[in-house]
Amino acid sequence: MKAKYYIVIFSLFFSAGKLFPQKNPDSFRFFGIRSYSGELMFRGLYRDWERGTEQLVEKQQSYYYAGGILLNANTYILHPNFCEIDLGAGYMPESNRDNFILSPDQSEVRTVKKLNMITSFFPRKKITFNASSNYDENFAKRENLTDIKTTNKYIGGSMLYSNKYIPVSMDLYSRKLLQTEIQTGRVLKMDQIHFEVMADQSFTAYDKQRLVYSHKIHSNRNENNFSTANTTDEINFNSNIALGEKKIFTFYTSISDINQQGSSDFSRFQFMENLLIKLPVNFMFSTNYNYYILNQSLARLTQNSMSNTLSHKLYKSLDSRFFFEYTNLSHTVYTEYNSKTGFDFNYNKQVPWGHLQLSYGYFRYQQKYSSDSVNLNIANEEYILSDNKIVLLSRPYIRIQTVVVKDITGTIIYQSGFDFILIERGKYIEIRRIPSGQIQNGGAVYMDYTASQPSSYKYDADNHMFATSFAVFKGKVEFYYRLSLQNYRNLENTDYITLNYFTQNVAGLRLGFNMISGGAEYEDYKSSILPYRMVRYFLNFQKSISNRLTMILNGNMQNYTMLNEPESRVQRYIDVTGKVEYIIVRQTKFNLDVMYRKQQGRGINLDLLTARLEFTSVIYQLYVTAGLEIYKRNYIGDKLNFKGTYIQISRKF
Repeated sequence: MKAKYYIVIFSLFFSAGKLFPQKNPDSFRFFGIRSYSGELMFRGLYRDWERGTEQLVEKQQSYYYAGGILLNANTYILHPNFCEIDLGAGYMPESNRDNFILSPDQSEVRTVKKLNMITSFFPRKKITFNASSNYDENFAKRENLTDIKTTNKYIGGSMLYSNKYIPVSMDLYSRKLLQTEIQTGRVLKMDQIHFEVMADQSFTAYDKQRLVYSHKIHSNRNENNFSTANTTDEINFNSNIALGEKKIFTFYTSISDINQQGSSDFSRFQFMENLLIKLPVNFMFSTNYNYYILNQSLARLTQNSMSNTLSHKLYKSLDSRFFFEYTNLSHTVYTEYNSKTGFDFNYNKQVPWGHLQLSYGYFRYQQKYSSDSVNLNIANEEYILSDNKIVLLSRPYIRIQTVVVKDITGTIIYQSGFDFILIERGKYIEIRRIPSGQIQNGGAVYMDYTASQPSSYKYDADNHMFATSFAVFKGKVEFYYRLSLQNYRNLENTDYITLNYFTQNVAGLRLGFNMISGGAEYEDYKSSILPYRMVRYFLNFQKSISNRLTMILNGNMQNYTMLNEPESRVQRYIDVTGKVEYIIVRQTKFNLDVMYRKQQGRGINLDLLTARLEFTSVIYQLYVTAGLEIYKRNYIGDKLNFKGTYIQISRKF
């Protein structure tokens, strides 16, 4: 009911503007309207879908109707330079009826509500105050697989003091989020309170300093009533100083201190200093030092690391680099020393008939490790999960039941079987995201686990990298080849760890002619951990005809042959996307979008087809959208077939 009152009040604002027209919208008055807009909308939707396994299939038909109004206005009190207000409101009641085959039918009325307000006091003065609030409910799809209902409540304020000495800003906001997956019933509740103060300062045109303090309270609860809550205080200082007009010397300093208490207690202090020096004859030297200390409830980690690089550019063709890096780690249960020394160069040259690129790099990596315990607890190890990339956890002999996968804040704990799966690969573990889960494709996750490790070991690794490519016919044809080698020497007590001896050969061909491009790639990865052979084909087509018809087609296929797994040797990934857009007349067009994905392999079998045909038109400010939707999914025996149609009509003013 509150939303209805908000809409009534908002409508009075519009009426005030029409009842009391303003010749000068920025003149002094108790209440003024500078601009306003709105939209009336109706939407209807029909869905027919079935889901289940071979033993049990659930069928459902859904009828959905919605209509409402969206309003926006830019207003002020007394004068725009005193108080400026941006208002937005929406009210959209929805009626939904579901007809089931196995379950009782049901119907419901869902109301999507939206109300937001941003208020600025003295917006064009040195001291500015802002206050904002937002409330909205919405329904969306995650990767066209899972229906998501989200309720979001936000309220906050800020202050900005602009001056030429030390500009200061302050922000405070509170956010409450409730997210429900309609099909699975998974619930995520999240509460956030965030306070931040930031100050900037510059003495000259060649320096800049920034100091930031933040206080965060973050908590959530999932469908199993598993709750996490953390309170975090963080201070960050950054400084960038350049000496001289040519900036021959550049200093960069970063200091941060974090203290977190709650479900995951830790404190972290980090100091980093970087120096860049421009030397004569196109030489450049950079050095970096990083100090890091992490305290957790059961462990303490101290890290010192340094990197040094000397680079040179010869004409426009040859770039070369020499580097040395080292890291010294001291953990409660182990100590570790790593160093990396090497060089590389990159040569680019226009030659008769084309462009030639050559590169070569070599480095030696040394590691010394000693421990008093055979069980090592790892916390907050970062991984990037991608659908077409094999990701192995970095250590062997991991106790799979101890693996915890979470987001960067540590408050969202992802669930095995819903968001990710773990696959044992000999002594290592592979992790894969599950489509429609909460982990985004290409997203980062942080992992905790326990691994068995030897008491001490030592080894040196030699790594060689060579790459070349040759492009002809103005880049329309390109051949490329890459070779990587890794070998080990000076081994001590390495029987309990798995060293990755590998030889990797990658060769490919790219072709590009006007509207079509494509290619093929072959990879032979001889590894002591996870050897495989991969063949990849890709094709891209794009064509426009008379600025009215546009066609786009992209295809990609990757075949992996896992050489050390005779029972599940093949992993296959096929992705095809297509788009057709046809403009009948101005502002009237058809769009067809199709996507097909197929995955084959242990624990990843997936068939997914999505398609949408949509018609849009604008007739005298009347916006019409109608369409058909299809998606079919079979993920490890869980089948979902969906068909739907929708229409939306809106009038903007």
